[in-house]
Amino acid sequence: MMHTPYYNIYPIPFMPMYVMYARAYIPYQTYMMEYPIREALMRGTLFPELYQPYVPKEERWDK
Repeated sequence: MMHTPYYNIYPIPFMPMYVMYARAYIPYQTYMMEYPIREALMRGTLFPELYQPYVPKEERWDK
């Protein structure tokens, strides 16, 4: 049985236990919070989990 930190919410697995080769599996997204509307418009997304700003190669640490 899966455990969840939220009371009375059905736990959703991150990925299926038994996957098949050559099939695409997309994990469920969990809604945690949202940006205020003005900040969301500036960042291009309402959801902080999806925010990934572009960093030029010269400025990345993993060059």
